[in-house]
Amino acid sequence: MLPVITSTHAVPRRVLSAHISIRSTLVVCPHCFETLGSAPDLTARKSIELRHKCREKTLAEQPAISIPFS
Repeated sequence: MLPVITSTHAVPRRVLSAHISIRSTLVVCPHCFETLGSAPDLTARKSIELRHKCREKTLAEQPAISIPFS
């Protein structure tokens, strides 16, 4: 028979995720992390995100390199 080692320093517990749930009604811009408002469903969430204009969003939508002219 193998001896059983008991330890009191490690208690298993569930750690909550730090990510924002998609079911949350709070809408946060993924680029500038500004709170935009609340939306009851996914279509309202997408429309709020599309209406929001910030500098970080416009920089993210631009190409990474310029297209050469020739």
